[in-house]
Amino acid sequence: MVGRPRTGQTRVMGFRPPKQLREEFEALAASEERTPSDALVEAMHDWIKKKRRERQAMAKH
Repeated sequence: MVGRPRTGQTRVMGFRPPKQLREEFEALAASEERTPSDALVEAMHDWIKKKRRERQAMAKH
């Protein structure tokens, strides 16, 4: 089993990225000795922070 064990506390999220994107993503995560799940969680946090900054910038104008 790869990734975190089931805890019942978080919902599983599934999606189908394009093959090339998934392969590159998985290779990069592996090169950093990270699970794809952990890398995706980090990417989601980064994206949310980016969107919050963009919204704040727009609200100032």
